[in-house]
Parts: sequence; structure tokens; C-alpha cells
Amino acid sequence: MWAEGADDSEVVAKLTAAATVALVWTANNGVAFNHSKTEAALYQREKTVAIVVVTIGTNSVPFNRDATRWLGVWLDSQLTLKSHHATRLKEG
Repeated sequence: MWAEGADDSEVVAKLTAAATVALVWTANNGVAFNHSKTEAALYQREKTVAIVVVTIGTNSVPFNRDATRWLGVWLDSQLTLKSHHATRLKEG
């Protein structure tokens, strides 16, 4: 799920609403999500990230503040593109 908003609370509200709709759909269609593999990522311009949580059914999913794995790639919020590139070159 993807949501855009003016601030983190608006994004959380949109994601929580979307998760509720998704859970209803899954219940009606015999599908289940593995909640233990659910991860929330918050991308924003500000350096400071508030501690916010998305509610999915009875589960709370906090935003990963340090690094997020997305499509098999680790995104580290502490690295700039230049420092990330230098780090990856060292590992190569």
C-alpha cells in the first residue's frame, strides 16, 4: 500500500484505512497476510521522524526508522546517495 499526505499522521490514517479495506477483502476471498512480514516505510524530506504506527487489524506496525528493505534492497535513511555508493563500492 502507498499513501501520500501532508504529514505523518495523515499518512498513517490513510494506510490504516487501506489496511482495513484490504483485510475485509482478504476475509471475503480466502486470502491471508503474514503480519510478521509486514513493514512500514516513511519517506519524507525532514531528517527527524516521529514515532508513528500503522494499525493493521489487531497488529501494530511501526515505521522502520533506520533502514528498510524494499524489493530486496536495503534503504538506509542515514546515508546520502554519495555515501551509499561509496559503501557499496567497498563491499563489491
